[in-house]
Amino acid sequence: MAYLTKLKHTGSVISSSNQFGAKMFTVAAGFFQDYGRGVFVGTGSGVVAQYFIQASIPFVFIEKHPAFVRQFHERFGAHVPLLPKDFFTLPMDDSSSGLAECLVVSCMPVTGPFYSERLVEQFRGALNSGSTIVQMSYTPFVRQVRLFERLQKEGFRIERVGTVLMNIPPASVFVLRKA
Repeated sequence: MAYLTKLKHTGSVISSSNQFGAKMFTVAAGFFQDYGRGVFVGTGSGVVAQYFIQASIPFVFIEKHPAFVRQFHERFGAHVPLLPKDFFTLPMDDSSSGLAECLVVSCMPVTGPFYSERLVEQFRGALNSGSTIVQMSYTPFVRQVRLFERLQKEGFRIERVGTVLMNIPPASVFVLRKA
């Protein structure tokens, strides 16, 4: 309940994080049989990531912000594999933190000032390397997300598979795959 009103914990003004975390997990779980491992990018405080700690495939968690890294370890323990790395430094291979041949679950913001050519390159690399990306977005329409438009023009399949409207701003779950 503490996460409902604290912007620094959830990234949104009003958060229904339990509903959103459950929705992200349900969507991602549909791909567990296709991959032997997962990479969870942008764990923040772990509000959504907590659903993936006991997943049927092993996940490595990625978070670059030192305060969130500390909070994640305090909440889940040092035994949960959290790498204090930047998404842009992750390799495009099938190592434990590599983005190839895995299920990438991303809670990184991808709109507005967070959009960059480097983000497009990393997503493109992961998709071309056999991965599927389950991405959250606070923007509910695909056409408003420049990253998705760019990747769609390059032939990748982008699908909005769910939205949690009781989140302000509303939060949607997208699946990105190679067509």
